[in-house]
Amino acid sequence: MKANTIFLFIAFVYFFIATIHALYVGKIVYGDGIYYYSWLRSVVVDHDIDFTNEYKALGGTQPLTSSGLPGNKYSIGPSLFWSPFYLMAPHQLTLGFVSVFYAITGLVLLYRLLAKSFSQTVSLLTVLTIAFATNLFFYGSVDPVNSHAFSFFTVALFLSFLYAKKKSWFAIGVTLGLVGTVRPQDMIVGLLMRRVKWQPFLAGVVIGFLPQILSWQALYGNLLAFPYLTGGEGFSFSLSNVFGVLFVPSNGLFLWTPVTLLGLVGLFWFRKLYAVIFLLQLFIVASWSTWWQGASYSGRMFVGMLPLLAFGIAWVISKLKIYKPALYLLVGSLSSINALLIIYFLASR
Repeated sequence: MKANTIFLFIAFVYFFIATIHALYVGKIVYGDGIYYYSWLRSVVVDHDIDFTNEYKALGGTQPLTSSGLPGNKYSIGPSLFWSPFYLMAPHQLTLGFVSVFYAITGLVLLYRLLAKSFSQTVSLLTVLTIAFATNLFFYGSVDPVNSHAFSFFTVALFLSFLYAKKKSWFAIGVTLGLVGTVRPQDMIVGLLMRRVKWQPFLAGVVIGFLPQILSWQALYGNLLAFPYLTGGEGFSFSLSNVFGVLFVPSNGLFLWTPVTLLGLVGLFWFRKLYAVIFLLQLFIVASWSTWWQGASYSGRMFVGMLPLLAFGIAWVISKLKIYKPALYLLVGSLSSINALLIIYFLASR
């Protein structure tokens, strides 16, 4: 099956589900999406960062800052990616479509990365697995107005620049900074770098992360506010919650999306450093005060790790000595299970 056909199929399914779900629930901005969207609407429509009217209209609430404005601990990154399209079509549904677009673009970048190490068949099967058998399926189509589609995209983009034949350390730095504007914890992928040219790299990181720094300064009066570390939230730096993060019945990563466990096993054989990065991320999440990740489908804080886990999944697929149709059937079965779990998750909310 040709790559173009695969990606057109993924795009159709993602856009179709995003549209149908938005029409069914009557909205596309809810939950954490309220706060990501509020950055965009307040700046573009009201020309300020007073989120009072956005929170009132959408049902959001945040503690007041020292200046008396409602706070917003959520990152500004998603709004940066939404903004060009929102300026052309200022409708909430636009946000969902843009997020879907970036999720699919991330899959295209991932395919190109995988194709450097694996056959076309293995690379396409892996992309299908990530697209439909992991929680990217949920956060790339069902609940796209969030940070996770961009988390996946920015990490895939960073890896693309990192492994380019002709490296630009400035571009690598910018993309790592953008990773941080979406989810700062995902900047852990920077540990993959080797023989860094520090001056252009650091200049790039500053430029890429600058929008987040400026938003903290404007709202909290502090260039490095890290508002997630206030209001009773923080880290315990303990391993006691690791099992819960992976296997808690409500949303354990390996329990709800077992293909991620397959990916981790494959990484220990194929790219151990990727496995180490994943385990460090696991330690960070398990140490967080809300390690259960709220109303999450599977472990949503690990969506940014899917581009790494994909290499482990690809390695496992490459070692399966079965006919190609059987491989597609296997991926289809895993995807069907994931789809059923998503339906169950939505029905139980």
